[in-house]
Amino acid sequence: MSEIINFNISEIIPTREEILREQGVSQGIEVKEKINKLILKALDIFKSKAQPVGILSEISIKGFEEVFIGEGKNAKDTPLENIFPQADYLALFALTISKKVSETISKFFKENDFAIGSLLDSIATLASYKGTKVIEKYFQKSIQKKHLTKQETTVLSYSPGYCGWHISGQKKLFQFLRPEKIGLSLNASFLMTPLKSVSGIIVYGKKEIHIFQDNYPFCLECKTHSCRARMKKLINQ
Repeated sequence: MSEIINFNISEIIPTREEILREQGVSQGIEVKEKINKLILKALDIFKSKAQPVGILSEISIKGFEEVFIGEGKNAKDTPLENIFPQADYLALFALTISKKVSETISKFFKENDFAIGSLLDSIATLASYKGTKVIEKYFQKSIQKKHLTKQETTVLSYSPGYCGWHISGQKKLFQFLRPEKIGLSLNASFLMTPLKSVSGIIVYGKKEIHIFQDNYPFCLECKTHSCRARMKKLINQ
């Protein structure tokens, strides 16, 4: 059974430093007051347009195996296929920042107002990431309320389109989760509308199952290697 989750905007608002970093500005670099004013303006616009909402549904390991196989286009070996069978609990999720935010970003770019458009785009991207963390914690707390769990367990999410899980996996995920309930749709290229949205699987289990070597063939194409920071944080806990 799926559950609709409404977010408080305050939970997902990025900081000034995070926005600047997303814009490629290194920490400690002083920016002009004009930039600070533009950031505040973009944040005000975001707060007025954002309507963050998510959907969450627990799924069995066997059930997710079918979702993960999807259209049969995954890489031959992936981290997730080795991780999810070891999970204690799994849940599919999707969230969106709102159609209004995406439309407003497009409007600014069409009007050649690239400064505000770019800042708003960065804010929405960061907010989507923060929303994922909020929904991870929500699932963790809900499991802890229902079941006796061990302290060393943790939660992390994984999304189609990353780490060898082919983007076409969105199709099976959508069929199970039905995120149209929160205004999400999928196009022929398996991209979500609105664009500022995230979907995937949340894996609840021992932290060790989330630690792997990022030396898969597809890792060579990865530009961020964000998995390294996630695993480093787990190891240092």
